[in-house]
Amino acid sequence: MSQTNEGAPGAPEATGAAGPPPSDGKRPIGVVVTSIVDGVRTLIRQQIELARIEAGEAVAVRAKGAGMMGAAGVVALFALVFVALSGSAALDLVTPTWTAHLIVAAVFGLVTAGLVLAGRRAIRTAPTPERTQEQLKEDARWAKQQLAR
Repeated sequence: MSQTNEGAPGAPEATGAAGPPPSDGKRPIGVVVTSIVDGVRTLIRQQIELARIEAGEAVAVRAKGAGMMGAAGVVALFALVFVALSGSAALDLVTPTWTAHLIVAAVFGLVTAGLVLAGRRAIRTAPTPERTQEQLKEDARWAKQQLAR
């Protein structure tokens, strides 16, 4: 009959540990580094998961807001149609019907032209990503220098 040392003080554990910690209470540097790396890895995973959850919530809220804005745009379009009809009916009291409709159409044409010009100006004067372009050029110079070595 053989006896085992399981559970005996000083016997190596079956967990794969290298052995008991040193008697001075300090953990080996390898164990400390591994513990830190594992902790950082866990922290990064948790931060990424939190960012993913928060981004999803933010997207959902913004999507709901965008839907409401779209609905408001449709309602505003109906309101604009009725304002145009009212203006045309009012002009119809003092001018022929065709003239009233033509005047309202001309007003819409002028508003459209103004919006097109303003939009074109905004597109032409949009800022360019100068810092990003400069950083990409700098990265390319650095990479060429590294390859030249």
